[in-house]
Amino acid sequence: MTDNWCLKYEQAMKTSAAREQSGKLDCSNPIATEEALIQSAPLPHERVLFWGSGSPQAWRVLIVLEEKNIQYRGICVAFSSGVLKSPFFQSINPRMRVPVLIEPVNEVTGSRTTLYECSAILEYLERTYTGRPCMPPSTNLAQFAIAEMRFHESNELLSVLGDLITYLRRVSSEERNQALLKTKLNQVEIELNLWESYLTGNAFLVDSNQPYLCDFTLFTNLAYAVRCGLQLDGLYPRLAMFYTRIRARPSVQNTWPPHWKVTEGTKILSS
Repeated sequence: MTDNWCLKYEQAMKTSAAREQSGKLDCSNPIATEEALIQSAPLPHERVLFWGSGSPQAWRVLIVLEEKNIQYRGICVAFSSGVLKSPFFQSINPRMRVPVLIEPVNEVTGSRTTLYECSAILEYLERTYTGRPCMPPSTNLAQFAIAEMRFHESNELLSVLGDLITYLRRVSSEERNQALLKTKLNQVEIELNLWESYLTGNAFLVDSNQPYLCDFTLFTNLAYAVRCGLQLDGLYPRLAMFYTRIRARPSVQNTWPPHWKVTEGTKILSS
């Protein structure tokens, strides 16, 4: 979509012209106020990604930007601050969540493209920046179809994981409905077993020699679950090897959620 920037943005462009750019994944001082958000607004030549540390959806976009060697500046927001609900951020993404990708100003049209929803961003990047493909060639329709299917299908895992984790966090052990909890656990187990089966005989989901968008999406979902205490070793050996293999990639190491490096996860799934 082509964005319709408000007057605040134009004012921010003037004040940000003298701003020295920080590291693209600096999250030492995440954006927590609307004023700071306005001051961080992208310059005309900049490609910017609004993201948050630990968001699987934002992380997979960061990984693909690195895989494709696309230059960008990351703007890390503080989830707990409420800044995503500010009028300025709502003018960027009315759904009030990250990731959001803002492209440089088009020299011909004078406008810039803004995208939200991680799947849309990833497919846009793949179609626009073809130098380092993260999908099979469309000439190989069989592989392309599987990769496209797995890419969208991987959201099912995050859905059932998120449902279970939210329930465990919000409901005390004494108040949990055991039948409901068992249903949620079974849904996660069924989903994990399905992905375990998809990796039979393969290092990655589609091509044993190269990961694609579906692999990076699956990995970020698994990493979130591992952070919350999910054990892969012994239970899901193929997923465990897949997780280790993807984790070792420079694109993943360079974008590892900063706060994960210095804090322990909740381990709420460890039991």
